[in-house]
Formats: sequence, structure tokens, C-alpha cells
Amino acid sequence: MNILTLRWALLCLSWQFASLVQATSTVYIKGSDTTFALNLPKNSEHVNFYMAVPDLYQYVGIGFGGSMENLLALIVYPNANRDGVTLSPRLSTGRTEPVFYPKAEITLNEGTRFFNQTLFVNATCTKGCRSWPGGEIQVSNPAQAMSFALGPSYSAGSNDKDALLRRHQGYGNFGLDMVQASSTSFLQLPAARTSSGATLPTTDIIKTDGSDKARTAHGVLFAIAALLCAPFDVVVAGALKKWPTLHMISSTIYFAIVIGALVPGIQISKTYVMTQKFNTGHQVLGLFTIVLMFIMVLWGVFLAIVRKGAKKQGQTPPRSTLLGKIHKYIGWLIWVLFLVNNGLGLKLADSSRTFILGYAVMVGAVVVIMMPIYFLIWRCTRAKKDKAEAEHELNIYDHNYFQNHHQQHLQHDPNQNYQNQYPQHRQ
Repeated sequence: MNILTLRWALLCLSWQFASLVQATSTVYIKGSDTTFALNLPKNSEHVNFYMAVPDLYQYVGIGFGGSMENLLALIVYPNANRDGVTLSPRLSTGRTEPVFYPKAEITLNEGTRFFNQTLFVNATCTKGCRSWPGGEIQVSNPAQAMSFALGPSYSAGSNDKDALLRRHQGYGNFGLDMVQASSTSFLQLPAARTSSGATLPTTDIIKTDGSDKARTAHGVLFAIAALLCAPFDVVVAGALKKWPTLHMISSTIYFAIVIGALVPGIQISKTYVMTQKFNTGHQVLGLFTIVLMFIMVLWGVFLAIVRKGAKKQGQTPPRSTLLGKIHKYIGWLIWVLFLVNNGLGLKLADSSRTFILGYAVMVGAVVVIMMPIYFLIWRCTRAKKDKAEAEHELNIYDHNYFQNHHQQHLQHDPNQNYQNQYPQHRQ
């Protein structure tokens, strides 16, 4: 081979290499150590892409679009055994959890693996990724709007492509050159931690969004209701019957906190796919318990009106009635249901085992503390009831004795004025 032929061969190889490099647009997201590369073969519906993400998050998603409105996202997370990768194409129609999009047909190519605490994806979307409901890849756009999302800082792993995704803790936007990504060649794997054909913001590429205020408010308020308000209200109702106003105040605060927890709960339910139909065990039991509580609030108001009406008519309201007992025992049942449902909520939210065990310990502590108090209340209430019954029986006995003695005395001395003999019994 002469020198001219060698030069021509090297020139052809350099042109081919340049074509391969220019046929790929790459972005490296500093701060999350995430790399995404894209290749769009001409005269084809295929989309070739490469992702390298660290195993630091529940998931990492790359989206075609600048916002969550009509966005196609490529979301990657470890499989259930944590020895492979699950890739899930999803559609987002707004500020809700993206929904699995089965019309995007993706093939995982050689090189896709979970290695050295990093998820590597080398894949080809053969159908459904060039265009989707509400959006498309603009092959002539040198800076198409793109976005990314980083899940919470834990990695559970799942084989399900429609697995529950918790709210992201970080997100951002960038532009990607679709002209550079388009060619007849295959995807050129990018060099580590490099960007080419990407438009990045100069500052704050990752925006933090770790605080889910609605979710926090929902959990904290229901915990306060179940661990503080409910047991306190039961104590007030049982030990301070002479001051029903206190029970009215405590139960009103209790009910207000429950309603305050319900509002962000409804907001959260609309965010996630699994809860949008309000048919999970946590939601069904929670709504049932709140409706039952509302009925008991009305029940208590009715009993208060009955007692107040009896006092106005100069009558002594009964201390214990069937309606009152139903009100009391259902109130206890509502408390138990709240305790159980809070645990179901933690499970639904995919909380850590440590967090769930911590809640169980707090429930156990409340039960241990309150059981002796409830026992003392029961004993005192029982003692008062026994004393009242004994006094009632004694009064009946004294009255019968007086009547019998009066009749016997009249039989012996009909002319005797019995009331003058017993002035203490004058009518």
C-alpha cells in the first residue's frame, strides 16, 4: 500500500468517525453524574439512546419536552433483584405521576447492565418515540427542550414498568441538538462525563424539590389526630362528664385536624396513578372512618340538644342511654381505625421499614400509657354507678318501709294522727 492510498484510507476513517460523533448529541448532568446520548437515524422511526446513571435514586428520567405537559419520559431504575435494569417509557399530561406508555416499543441492546453501582442503558426505540399524543421529536431543532428528573435518594428496584414513582427530589431542563443527532449511522457511545450538542443553563442545572408539603401535612396531621387528639378526647369524655363543654371543644379540634389532613390527602391522590381512583385500602378505610366520624359528630350534637332540652323542662337528663353508649364505643372504634389506617398509609407511600417501625413503637407507647388511665376511668365510673344504684335501692326500701309501718299503725289506732307522730314525714 503506497503512502497516497494510506492517507486516503485514514481520511475516510476520520470522516466516518466524525460522522459517528456528530450523529450523537450528548448531555452530562453534573451533580447527578448522569449521561444521556441520543441518535436519530434518518429515514427511520428508530430512536437510539444511551444512559448512564448512578444507583443513588429511586429512578432517573429523561424527558422530551420542557415541562411535564405532554412529555414522553424514558425512566430507568434497578430491577427487583438489583442485578439488571428496568426501562419504562411513560407519558405525562401535567403535574402528575407519568403513566406507562406501552405504545413505545423499546429493545434493550447489548451493554445494558447494572454494574459497579451504575445503571447502563443501550437501547433502541423501534416505535412510538418519534411522536406521541401531544408531542414529537423535532429533528430540525438545534435545541429541542428536554428535561430530567431525579427520584428520592433511595433505590428499591422493580421489574414492573408501571411501578409507583415517588415525587422527584430534583429536576431540570436543557436543550439538545436534534440536527446533530440525526444521521444514517448508529449511536456513538459518548466519552465519560462529556456533553456535545447540549445547551445547559449556566447555573443551577438541578433544581431541588425534595419537600412534598402536601404529603408531609397529610401524614403529620393524621398522626397528631390518632396519637394525641383521639386519646385525649376519650379521656375528656370519660373522666370529665360534668363538663361536657370540654368534650365538645376537644372533639371539635379533633375533627378539624382530621378534615385538615383530608384536604392534602385528596390533593396527593390526584397526583399518583395508583390513587387517582380512590380505591386503595388506605383511601377506602380512611374515607369510611371520616364519614363515620362525621356521623358521630352529628350524633353528639343531637345528644347535647336532648340533654339541654331536658334541663329546660326541669327534668334530670339520664346519665347513660343506649344512644350515648353507641356514641362512646364507635368513638373508640374510630380511633382504632385511624391508628390502623395510618400504618396502611405509610405502606402505600412506600416508607422505609425504619419509619414504619417507628410509628408502630409510638402507637404501642400511646396504648401502654393510656390503658391504665382508661382502666382508672372505668373503675371510678363503675364505682359511682354502683353507689348510685345502692342509694336508689335504699330510697325505695325506706319508702316501702314507711308505707307499711304507716298502714300497720292505722290498723292499731285509726284515730291517731300518724303525721303528728312522725313530723319528719309530713308531706
